Amino acid sequence: MRRGLRSVAALLALIGLGALALSRTELGAAHIQDLSNRMAPWSILISTLTVMAAYVFIGLRWRALMPPGARVPAGGLSAIILAGLLLNYALPGPAGELGAAWFAHRRYRVPLADALASGLTARLLGLATAALMAAGVWLATDIPTDPSAARAVAIGTAALGLGGLALAALAVRPGLWQAAARAALGPLVGRGGRTGRFGARAISAVDQLATAIAGVVSRGVGPIAHASLWSCMAHLSVTVGIAVAIWGMDGHFNAAGLAFTYVATTAGAVVLFALPGSQLGWDAMFMTLLVVTASVAQADAIAVAVLVRLQQLGFMVLGAGVVAWLIRPGGLDPEPAAGPAEPATFTPPP
Repeated sequence: MRRGLRSVAALLALIGLGALALSRTELGAAHIQDLSNRMAPWSILISTLTVMAAYVFIGLRWRALMPPGARVPAGGLSAIILAGLLLNYALPGPAGELGAAWFAHRRYRVPLADALASGLTARLLGLATAALMAAGVWLATDIPTDPSAARAVAIGTAALGLGGLALAALAVRPGLWQAAARAALGPLVGRGGRTGRFGARAISAVDQLATAIAGVVSRGVGPIAHASLWSCMAHLSVTVGIAVAIWGMDGHFNAAGLAFTYVATTAGAVVLFALPGSQLGWDAMFMTLLVVTASVAQADAIAVAVLVRLQQLGFMVLGAGVVAWLIRPGGLDPEPAAGPAEPATFTPPP
């Protein structure tokens, strides 16, 4: 939690220093003054609440994939997701998913394997729906793309569409995980020593996780369809929140381009997922696509990106509160309304 809050403080300081430096230039001061004159305060509040609603939909997406006997409140899962978001800021990789699964296991007595499998499956579906929505919007609408970037955006969109299909396949065919793990890590096992032991443990962990995900998929098409629907609702909620922010600053945008910008950036961020400072890469992608595909003025695109990042940092602070609440004495005592307690079967790799 301390590391996550330090990350939040560092990003806030970086944004503050950037705004201060910009305000000291003649052009930057003029843009800031113009923006302050145009920005409607109500739009920031409505935009933030609309974006926050997406976390409720993400909680519903996760709950749709939980075991049938687990009666877990969507609000509680949404709060746990905020805690996981804080962990993702603190540590690279899937720390947020692992932490959120552990909190759900301890708080609501969901078996750890089921909590992790359903959470990762929900995450895969979220990325898959974002990628497929980006490809669908690109193909179904006429987005006024900057000619200098049209070819690059088209190639990137095609890659996103293929990636979305691959992610969907990983979500519904977990056996592909096992095949990929054996192909990638199998040579390490034959070397013996620490390297071989690491490879064997990693393959074992993937096997256990794939088995747990197969259990999620075996419940039928209904949970997958419900989770995909909630995922689309979450993407739509954030897109509407961003649109409200642009309206509030009396800006202009192409609606199809804005929808494409958000889902494409969300799906494309998977390549930055395990890298430190990935949030800044997301901001750069988001600002660029706002200008190139959504026809947003450059100064307004920077302002919107900063606002979205500040909203995320605010959610991080809420996540810190959730973590503090969960780790208080008795905070992780199981709630009686949850499903039956079962032993965890998933052992994460070292």
